[in-house]
Amino acid sequence: ALINQPRLLLLDEPLGALDLKLREEMQIELKALQRRLGITFVYVTHDQGEALSMSDRVAVFNHGKIEQLGPPRTLYQNPRTEFVARFVGGANVLEGSVLGLPPGRYALRPEKVRLESPVPGMPVGTLLDIHYLGSQTRFEVALEGGRVSTLQPEGGSSWEVGDTVGLSWDPDALRLLEGNS
Repeated sequence: ALINQPRLLLLDEPLGALDLKLREEMQIELKALQRRLGITFVYVTHDQGEALSMSDRVAVFNHGKIEQLGPPRTLYQNPRTEFVARFVGGANVLEGSVLGLPPGRYALRPEKVRLESPVPGMPVGTLLDIHYLGSQTRFEVALEGGRVSTLQPEGGSSWEVGDTVGLSWDPDALRLLEGNS
């Protein structure tokens, strides 16, 4: 495909059949190749992590239309819609009433949520599940009127399924999503 020196190269799921280690190595090789040759790559993938790590710009499609287009960091940190928030990085989407905020739907990334011992005025929930992921642990928490997923650095957490936990986050971690009142 490169012998004719194209200005644009379409890559449709080029790493889809590879195991994780080889996939990660090939991502590095493809990025280096693209930089060295100066060719625009249109890279199609359903792997959100791969899309974020491989791209200068990402287009998130929903029903054949671009839902949001921009740099990976912008899509991740500032999703405009619920679809983009959930699709890119699996954000929590909660109603303002659950959060004690004005009406609307808000995105909150799992790594921005902290588990704490409950104190008055703090959102409180029941720990539903714990998923050990190596360097992180994912906790699933049921709240009244919602469910929250949180990623915590691995550090020997003493939380157990069924525990009552408090949740906290920095207010600037919340993103009001479009289509809200």
